Amino acid sequence: MKKVILILGIVGILIGGAVFLISLLLPSITKGVSWEEASVGIVAGLLLLIVSFAVAVLGLVLVLMNKKRAGE
Repeated sequence: MKKVILILGIVGILIGGAVFLISLLLPSITKGVSWEEASVGIVAGLLLLIVSFAVAVLGLVLVLMNKKRAGE
């Protein structure tokens, strides 16, 4: 279960980063998209990135605590 939390955090970081980068590049690549329209994706990507980073750190702590207990 603890590894699942870590994996979900890592996958969320990848998805959040992809959404952020695509939304950031969208106005410069396409002519019909304004920065105001792209800002929705930018904010959503950043929020997902921040939450996923926190989940990944929590999962990493839980995995390391589990390994420490198993080593005792």
